[in-house]
Amino acid sequence: MKNYSPIRGTNDYLPKEAKIREIVRQKILSNYQSNGYNLITTPILENLELLNMSDGGDNLKLMFKTVKRGDKLDLTKENITEADIVEEGLRYDLTVPLARFYANNREKLPTPFKSIQIDYSFRAERPQRGRERQFVQCDIDVFGDTSINAELELLKTALDTYESIGFDSLTLKINNRAILNQLVKYAGFEDGELNTVCVTLDKIDKIAVSGVVMELVDKGFEAEKINALTDIINDVLGNGLETTKKYGVDDKLVSDVKYLIDTLNTLTGDRFDIRFDISIVRGQGYYTGTVYEFYTDGFGGAIGGGGRYDKMIGKITGVDVPAVGISIGFEPITMLIRERGITFDSKANLALIYDEEDDILSVFDIKKKLREEYNVSLFRRPKNMKNFYEKIQAVANFVTSVRDYNEGKDIKALNQ
Repeated sequence: MKNYSPIRGTNDYLPKEAKIREIVRQKILSNYQSNGYNLITTPILENLELLNMSDGGDNLKLMFKTVKRGDKLDLTKENITEADIVEEGLRYDLTVPLARFYANNREKLPTPFKSIQIDYSFRAERPQRGRERQFVQCDIDVFGDTSINAELELLKTALDTYESIGFDSLTLKINNRAILNQLVKYAGFEDGELNTVCVTLDKIDKIAVSGVVMELVDKGFEAEKINALTDIINDVLGNGLETTKKYGVDDKLVSDVKYLIDTLNTLTGDRFDIRFDISIVRGQGYYTGTVYEFYTDGFGGAIGGGGRYDKMIGKITGVDVPAVGISIGFEPITMLIRERGITFDSKANLALIYDEEDDILSVFDIKKKLREEYNVSLFRRPKNMKNFYEKIQAVANFVTSVRDYNEGKDIKALNQ
C-alpha cells in the first residue's frame, strides 16, 4: 500500500485548519503593520557560507542542505567531502536572511528600518508537539536603533498581537546576554568560551542545573569554573536581578532590564506576568544584548522570543549595525488555538445545494444575497445526501438548498 502521508515533521492542513492559520496570520500581519513595520520577503535558499558564519548555535546542526546539480556534482571523485556534495542551505530562521537582505539593500532603506517577515523556515529536528521541521515564523525586526526603546516597542507590539489572537494570559521572561556574559566571565571563563557555555546554559529549563554541569564537564571545562558559575546562577535564580550587581554586572545593564519590565507593566496595565529570568539565553550565538521569551499555560516551551543582535550585519559587511527582533511562534499558537477552541469573528462557510431543474441565474442571485453574510459554495444535489452531510462538514459550517431558501426555511447548522 502506498504511503500518502506528508514527510515527517511537515503537515497537510484541512480547510478548517488552514482557515484558522490564515486568520491568525492576517491578525498578526495587521497588528505588525499598524505598529509601523514593513513587510518584506526573502528566499528560502541561502548561501551556506553565510549560514555557517551566523553563530546559529545548535541550529547549524539542524540545517537542511541542498545537493549540487548537474556537472557540479561529481560522485566519482576520491575522498569526497561535504563541500563536494552540497551547495546551499534552507534557512533555519528568518534572522540570517534578513541580515543579508539589509546588507544588500541598506542604501535604499530608511534608518531605522522596521521589517516584517511571515514565512517558512526549516530545521531537521525531532518533531514534537508544537514543533515541526517546516514551520512558519512571524518576525518583526529593527535595524539602526541602539535605544532600549526599540526593544520596548517590539515587546509591546508582540504583547498586543498575542492578546488580539486570544492569548491574554502570558508570561514574558527577559534577560540580557551581556549580563549573562559578565556572570560567566566572573566565574572564570574566557571570552572565547562564552558562546559555548551559553549554548549549554540555554538548556537549563530542560536538563536543570545538574544537566548543565554534566554537559560543561563533557565539554572539558574545569570543575572550579563550573561550580563557580552554577553557584552564581542559583543565587541569581533565587534572589533576582539586583543580585547580579555583586558579581560585577554593569548598573546600566541592570537598569535597562528593569526599565523594560516597569514600562511594559505600565503600558499594559499589569495584565501580564513580566519578569527577569537569568535562565533565558536563546541558543543562537548571534545575540548580543536583551533576550526574551513568551510562555503560556498548556505548552512546555516558549511560544515566541527574540533579542538584540548588533554584530550580525558587521560579519557580512564589516560595519556593525544595531539590530533587534522578535518572533511569534506561529505553530504552537495555532495548535493551542485549536485545542482551546478559540474562535474569531469571520464569515462562516455555507453550502448551497441546487437541483438540476433550478434556473442557474436564480441560483446565482440567491448566492449573491447569501454572500452578504456567508462565504457561499454551490453544490449540485448529490445522490447520497447522508454521505454529503458527513463530508461537507470539513469545509462548511451551514447548509441550505435553493428549494429550502425559496420556502423560507431556516439555514441548517452543521457540527463545528
